[in-house]
Amino acid sequence: MSEKPEAFNPRNLWPDMIRLPGNKWTFTCKEIIDKLGSDTHQSQEVKKLMEKCLMYMYFMKKNLNLFEHTYVEASILFFRYWYYHGLPRHVLDCIHISQAILVTACKTMENNRPIDAYVKATCDFIVMHKLPVAPGNARPNLDKLKWEFRDKLVSTEKMIVCQFGFDFNDGVGNPRELIEELFSGYYRYTRDRNLPEDFKNKVFPKILQEARMFIVQGMTQPVSLLCDGYKFVMLSLIYCGLEYKKLVDKEFKYPRNFFSKLLPPTFKLNIDELVEAFMDYRILEENFFDLKSNKGNKLQISKEMILAIADEDENFDHSSDDLFDYEHIKDGVVAEELLTHIEAKVLAMQEKIMNK
Repeated sequence: MSEKPEAFNPRNLWPDMIRLPGNKWTFTCKEIIDKLGSDTHQSQEVKKLMEKCLMYMYFMKKNLNLFEHTYVEASILFFRYWYYHGLPRHVLDCIHISQAILVTACKTMENNRPIDAYVKATCDFIVMHKLPVAPGNARPNLDKLKWEFRDKLVSTEKMIVCQFGFDFNDGVGNPRELIEELFSGYYRYTRDRNLPEDFKNKVFPKILQEARMFIVQGMTQPVSLLCDGYKFVMLSLIYCGLEYKKLVDKEFKYPRNFFSKLLPPTFKLNIDELVEAFMDYRILEENFFDLKSNKGNKLQISKEMILAIADEDENFDHSSDDLFDYEHIKDGVVAEELLTHIEAKVLAMQEKIMNK
């Protein structure tokens, strides 16, 4: 008798999950600085090109009305590209790469814009800053320039996506997006409902606003190569909490286990690591860009200073917390305050759309 044929197993031909190799995206402070090289003149030229690229992306953020977390994502991708692949020597080639990175960030973080919007804004930047595009610095032919940037955008974007290995959802996290998720309506009306009313309604909104600004300003330095998104959110809240304590309320302190409850169970708060990260952040500022937004000596933050505003249990246990338990939250039952908050947001959005 012939043997009974085996049952068809589709996974032999197409697996349930395709695992792509992940890239390493965070490095030590020394590794980042060493990427500038030992030649002082050459490193200065590279930093000038990097500054011009960052200026371009901020110009595009304003011109295209991009979300802050899109601008932050573009900065993150730009520094990653520089770390692994370096930058071309010509400023126009750097702008081509920056444009493709910005488009990629838009596609990953928000609605993409028409290609003509990117091209027009990029050409406006080139004309405004008088970047050399024609022999002898002659006035560029704008129509020709737009077609050149349009063609280059398509080819450069393909190149960058391949060079990144399609690795954009990498677990490192965009801190500007993470801070909004961590303090979204759901968490504010569930996790944070037992926080002191004065802290929740008066004090923390001010700190949170400053923390958002800290994150956006921090992304103008290659700090995204130093630590992941969650750690940078912690740095922003610690820094802004210390500033609030110094300038507003000398007795200020975060509620007990505020940070431990904030972080997912997989992330453990390590104060020694935060102190080291602040020190490395300051070293990166000194070695890269001299900007008005630099924090300088304010980043000299000790363990004692952090402990003065953070009251955390050393072995905090999430087991009694249902916020990260899918079986608990999948039924969608939430506090009435959250439903009222959502309704108010929807009505405000409806009114805004109807009045356009």
